[in-house]
Amino acid sequence: MIPAVKRLLCCVLAVILLLSCSSLSEVNIQLGDIISFGHYEQDNDSSNCAEPIEWRVLANGNGLATLISVKALDCIPFHAKREPVTWDACTLRKWLNEDFLNAAFTEEERAQLAVANVPAGDNPEYPTDSGKDTQDRAYLLSIDEAEQFFTSNEDRVCDLTAYASARGAKTNDAGACWWWLRSPGDETHDAADVNFNGSVYCGGFGVNFRFNAVRPVIVLRLS
Repeated sequence: MIPAVKRLLCCVLAVILLLSCSSLSEVNIQLGDIISFGHYEQDNDSSNCAEPIEWRVLANGNGLATLISVKALDCIPFHAKREPVTWDACTLRKWLNEDFLNAAFTEEERAQLAVANVPAGDNPEYPTDSGKDTQDRAYLLSIDEAEQFFTSNEDRVCDLTAYASARGAKTNDAGACWWWLRSPGDETHDAADVNFNGSVYCGGFGVNFRFNAVRPVIVLRLS
Protein backbone atom coordinates (compact mmCIF):
# COMPACT_ATOMS: atom_id res chain seq x y z
CA MET A 1 0.00 0.00 0.00
CA ILE A 2 1.23 3.52 -0.82
CA PRO A 3 2.54 5.11 2.43
CA ALA A 4 0.40 8.26 2.02
CA VAL A 5 -2.75 6.15 1.62
CA LYS A 6 -1.79 4.03 4.61
CA ARG A 7 -1.34 7.13 6.75
CA LEU A 8 -4.74 8.45 5.63
CA LEU A 9 -6.43 5.18 6.55
CA CYS A 10 -4.74 5.27 9.95
CA CYS A 11 -6.05 8.78 10.57
CA VAL A 12 -9.58 7.76 9.58
CA LEU A 13 -9.38 4.78 11.94
CA ALA A 14 -8.14 7.02 14.76
CA VAL A 15 -11.16 9.31 14.34
CA ILE A 16 -13.55 6.33 14.37
CA LEU A 17 -11.95 4.95 17.54
CA LEU A 18 -12.06 8.35 19.24
CA LEU A 19 -15.76 8.70 18.44
CA SER A 20 -16.47 5.20 19.75
CA CYS A 21 -14.58 5.89 22.99
CA SER A 22 -16.49 9.13 23.53
CA SER A 23 -19.72 7.09 23.85
CA LEU A 24 -18.42 4.82 26.62
CA SER A 25 -20.51 4.81 29.76
CA GLU A 26 -20.83 2.83 32.97
CA VAL A 27 -23.79 1.07 31.39
CA ASN A 28 -21.99 -0.34 28.37
CA ILE A 29 -18.67 -1.40 29.91
CA GLN A 30 -18.15 -4.12 32.49
CA LEU A 31 -15.26 -5.28 34.65
CA GLY A 32 -12.84 -7.27 32.53
CA ASP A 33 -13.98 -5.73 29.24
CA ILE A 34 -11.32 -4.80 26.69
CA ILE A 35 -11.63 -1.34 25.13
CA SER A 36 -9.48 0.71 22.74
CA PHE A 37 -8.27 4.18 23.69
CA GLY A 38 -5.25 6.10 22.38
CA HIS A 39 -2.44 4.85 20.14
CA TYR A 40 1.14 3.74 20.78
CA GLU A 41 3.85 2.12 18.70
CA GLN A 42 3.41 -1.64 19.12
CA ASP A 43 4.38 -3.56 15.98
CA ASN A 44 7.87 -1.94 15.92
CA ASP A 45 7.27 -0.67 12.40
CA SER A 46 7.62 3.12 12.43
CA SER A 47 6.65 3.34 8.73
CA ASN A 48 2.98 2.87 9.63
CA CYS A 49 0.78 4.47 12.23
CA ALA A 50 0.94 3.77 15.93
CA GLU A 51 -1.50 1.02 16.83
CA PRO A 52 -4.63 1.40 19.00
CA ILE A 53 -3.99 0.60 22.67
CA GLU A 54 -6.18 -2.09 24.21
CA TRP A 55 -7.09 -1.64 27.87
CA ARG A 56 -8.67 -3.98 30.40
CA VAL A 57 -11.31 -2.53 32.72
CA LEU A 58 -10.20 -3.05 36.34
CA ALA A 59 -12.82 -0.91 38.09
CA ASN A 60 -15.91 1.01 37.05
CA GLY A 61 -18.07 3.42 39.01
CA ASN A 62 -18.93 7.06 39.78
CA GLY A 63 -18.42 7.98 36.13
CA LEU A 64 -14.85 6.63 36.05
CA ALA A 65 -13.17 3.49 34.71
CA THR A 66 -9.74 2.33 35.86
CA LEU A 67 -7.88 0.69 32.97
CA ILE A 68 -4.61 -1.22 32.56
CA SER A 69 -2.98 -1.94 29.22
CA VAL A 70 -3.62 -5.49 28.03
CA LYS A 71 -0.04 -5.82 26.82
CA ALA A 72 3.14 -4.33 28.23
CA LEU A 73 3.75 -1.31 26.00
CA ASP A 74 7.36 -0.33 26.65
CA CYS A 75 10.57 -1.21 28.48
CA ILE A 76 11.69 1.52 30.90
CA PRO A 77 13.70 1.28 34.15
CA PHE A 78 11.83 2.25 37.31
CA HIS A 79 14.53 4.83 37.90
CA ALA A 80 17.44 6.15 35.87
CA LYS A 81 20.11 5.04 38.35
CA ARG A 82 20.46 2.63 41.25
CA GLU A 83 19.74 4.63 44.37
CA PRO A 84 17.07 4.72 47.07
CA VAL A 85 13.90 6.02 45.43
CA THR A 86 10.13 5.71 45.79
CA TRP A 87 7.30 6.00 43.26
CA ASP A 88 6.73 9.71 43.88
CA ALA A 89 10.32 10.57 42.86
CA CYS A 90 11.18 7.91 40.27
CA THR A 91 11.91 8.69 36.62
CA LEU A 92 9.34 6.15 35.39
CA ARG A 93 6.54 8.18 36.98
CA LYS A 94 7.80 11.29 35.18
CA TRP A 95 8.03 9.39 31.88
CA LEU A 96 4.49 8.03 32.19
CA ASN A 97 2.95 11.42 32.96
CA GLU A 98 4.87 13.32 30.30
CA ASP A 99 6.40 11.33 27.44
CA PHE A 100 3.91 8.47 27.44
CA LEU A 101 0.81 10.64 27.80
CA ASN A 102 1.91 12.93 24.98
CA ALA A 103 2.83 10.02 22.70
CA ALA A 104 -0.24 7.87 23.37
CA PHE A 105 -3.09 10.37 23.48
CA THR A 106 -4.32 13.38 21.56
CA GLU A 107 -5.12 16.58 23.42
CA GLU A 108 -8.80 15.63 23.37
CA GLU A 109 -8.05 12.16 24.73
CA ARG A 110 -5.83 13.55 27.49
CA ALA A 111 -8.76 15.73 28.54
CA GLN A 112 -10.76 12.53 29.15
CA LEU A 113 -8.21 11.25 31.68
CA ALA A 114 -8.93 11.90 35.33
CA VAL A 115 -6.18 12.84 37.76
CA ALA A 116 -6.09 9.86 40.12
CA ASN A 117 -5.21 10.02 43.80
CA VAL A 118 -2.52 7.35 43.98
CA PRO A 119 -1.53 5.95 47.40
CA ALA A 120 2.19 5.36 47.86
CA GLY A 121 1.67 1.59 47.80
CA ASP A 122 3.21 -0.11 50.83
CA ASN A 123 4.97 -3.47 50.57
CA PRO A 124 2.95 -5.96 52.67
CA GLU A 125 6.00 -8.19 53.30
CA TYR A 126 8.70 -5.63 54.02
CA PRO A 127 8.67 -2.37 56.05
CA THR A 128 10.33 -0.46 53.20
CA ASP A 129 9.59 3.25 52.92
CA SER A 130 6.99 3.66 50.14
CA GLY A 131 7.27 7.44 49.83
CA LYS A 132 4.44 9.92 49.36
CA ASP A 133 0.99 9.66 47.84
CA THR A 134 0.76 11.23 44.37
CA GLN A 135 -1.74 12.56 41.87
CA ASP A 136 -1.21 11.08 38.42
CA ARG A 137 -2.93 10.65 35.09
CA ALA A 138 -0.82 7.55 34.40
CA TYR A 139 0.65 5.26 37.01
CA LEU A 140 1.46 1.65 37.95
CA LEU A 141 -0.41 -0.79 40.14
CA SER A 142 0.75 -1.37 43.70
CA ILE A 143 1.32 -4.85 45.13
CA ASP A 144 -2.09 -4.82 46.83
CA GLU A 145 -3.84 -3.63 43.65
CA ALA A 146 -2.13 -6.26 41.50
CA GLU A 147 -3.49 -8.91 43.86
CA GLN A 148 -6.92 -7.25 44.17
CA PHE A 149 -7.69 -6.63 40.50
CA PHE A 150 -6.53 -9.99 39.13
CA THR A 151 -8.00 -13.32 40.12
CA SER A 152 -4.86 -15.47 39.94
CA ASN A 153 -1.22 -15.65 38.87
CA GLU A 154 -2.38 -16.86 35.47
CA ASP A 155 -4.61 -13.79 35.17
CA ARG A 156 -1.59 -11.52 35.79
CA VAL A 157 0.58 -13.10 33.07
CA CYS A 158 1.33 -10.41 30.50
CA ASP A 159 2.60 -10.52 26.92
CA LEU A 160 4.77 -7.88 25.26
CA THR A 161 4.27 -5.81 22.18
CA ALA A 162 6.94 -6.22 19.50
CA TYR A 163 8.06 -2.67 20.26
CA ALA A 164 8.57 -3.36 23.97
CA SER A 165 10.54 -6.46 23.06
CA ALA A 166 12.75 -4.49 20.69
CA ARG A 167 13.31 -1.97 23.49
CA GLY A 168 14.89 -4.73 25.60
CA ALA A 169 12.13 -6.29 27.70
CA LYS A 170 12.80 -9.95 28.37
CA THR A 171 10.30 -12.79 28.11
CA ASN A 172 10.14 -16.47 28.93
CA ASP A 173 9.67 -19.10 26.24
CA ALA A 174 5.91 -18.49 26.25
CA GLY A 175 6.37 -14.77 25.54
CA ALA A 176 5.38 -13.50 29.00
CA CYS A 177 7.29 -10.64 30.62
CA TRP A 178 8.16 -9.17 34.00
CA TRP A 179 6.30 -5.90 34.63
CA TRP A 180 6.83 -3.15 37.18
CA LEU A 181 4.66 -2.28 40.17
CA ARG A 182 4.94 1.04 42.03
CA SER A 183 5.46 -0.49 45.49
CA PRO A 184 9.02 -0.64 46.84
CA GLY A 185 10.85 -3.96 47.08
CA ASP A 186 12.60 -5.34 50.13
CA GLU A 187 15.01 -2.39 50.05
CA THR A 188 14.61 1.23 48.96
CA HIS A 189 16.72 0.76 45.84
CA ASP A 190 14.42 -2.07 44.64
CA ALA A 191 10.91 -1.92 43.18
CA ALA A 192 8.33 -4.71 43.24
CA ASP A 193 7.16 -6.39 40.05
CA VAL A 194 5.18 -9.26 38.56
CA ASN A 195 7.00 -12.41 37.47
CA PHE A 196 6.83 -14.24 34.11
CA ASN A 197 4.32 -16.64 35.68
CA GLY A 198 2.13 -13.87 37.06
CA SER A 199 3.23 -14.14 40.69
CA VAL A 200 3.85 -10.88 42.53
CA TYR A 201 7.51 -10.53 43.54
CA CYS A 202 7.57 -8.39 46.68
CA GLY A 203 11.38 -8.50 46.93
CA GLY A 204 11.63 -6.65 43.64
CA PHE A 205 14.45 -5.84 41.25
CA GLY A 206 16.94 -3.00 41.30
CA VAL A 207 15.22 0.23 40.29
CA ASN A 208 17.61 0.68 37.35
CA PHE A 209 16.96 -2.85 36.01
CA ARG A 210 16.61 -2.44 32.24
CA PHE A 211 14.59 -5.50 31.25
CA ASN A 212 11.22 -5.04 32.99
CA ALA A 213 8.22 -3.94 30.96
CA VAL A 214 5.59 -1.28 31.69
CA ARG A 215 1.80 -1.69 31.88
CA PRO A 216 0.37 1.81 32.34
CA VAL A 217 -2.78 2.39 34.36
CA ILE A 218 -5.15 5.28 33.59
CA VAL A 219 -8.52 6.47 34.86
CA LEU A 220 -10.96 7.38 32.09
CA ARG A 221 -13.90 9.73 32.53
CA LEU A 222 -17.02 8.09 31.11
CA SER A 223 -19.68 10.01 29.22
